[in-house]
Amino acid sequence: MGPAYFTLFPQLPVEIRLQIWQLALEPEAPSPVLFCFKEGCWKPRYLTRSDPEFNCNDDELNLVFEFRHELLDQAGFTVPLFSVSREARSVALPYILSQELRRGQDTASCIFVRRYDPWRDLLLLPTPAILRAFLVEPIERLFEPDLDQKYVNCPHPLILRLAITLSGLASLETCFFGLWENCHLLEMVYVVIDEPEDMQERQEGHHWEAVSAHDAAYVWDASQRRMTWCGEHKLDEPLREVFAQMERCTEGLAMKLVGLGKDRFEMRVVHAVPR
Repeated sequence: MGPAYFTLFPQLPVEIRLQIWQLALEPEAPSPVLFCFKEGCWKPRYLTRSDPEFNCNDDELNLVFEFRHELLDQAGFTVPLFSVSREARSVALPYILSQELRRGQDTASCIFVRRYDPWRDLLLLPTPAILRAFLVEPIERLFEPDLDQKYVNCPHPLILRLAITLSGLASLETCFFGLWENCHLLEMVYVVIDEPEDMQERQEGHHWEAVSAHDAAYVWDASQRRMTWCGEHKLDEPLREVFAQMERCTEGLAMKLVGLGKDRFEMRVVHAVPR
């Protein structure tokens, strides 16, 4: 039996066709995209005169050590509508622009890519080993020959949101505050409650998104100087232990957040979903 075709589709009113195209393009609202951390993104750089922090009197003060998030692997997106028809493409283009996508290596395909955006995406630390590498790399890198014994300015990396797995959360139970040693701007930590084996693998035209697993959030109350729950969390048996572990990890965190002058921080639980 051959594939079924809706031969009357071209005869539908334009408004209905466009609505169908839109539903085919984006059946549900996009969630934050997961970008896996990899070593080698911390890089030294000499400031130039175009940099506001450039010191024209002492060049030795112009060495900075930065987290270059543009070096992370790009996320893939498949947009079939782009290659269907002119009408379908007119629906796909606004989506492509809103997601800041650009064509992949094969410009004849409907595969697009985009880089990590620290304002809306999540930096994923999928295993305890990768989590440890994330924490120690910027420290160890400063003692390598090209940087050792030099004055190095280390601006705070633009890392606002991290995603860690349950095994990663367990490894942080006594040192959760260490996340802020190199990430002073950190505002959110997402706990991925499932750990797909292929989450670290790059697949052309595909990416992973963090989809909410529960409405409750564990948030920092700056006025009370303590973490508190926003939303019901005690009655959810499958996640009860996860929530308890989040509480254990953040014991003693108040002193760190107060010291940094943080007025915002929260934790949420999510699923990693392939797209």
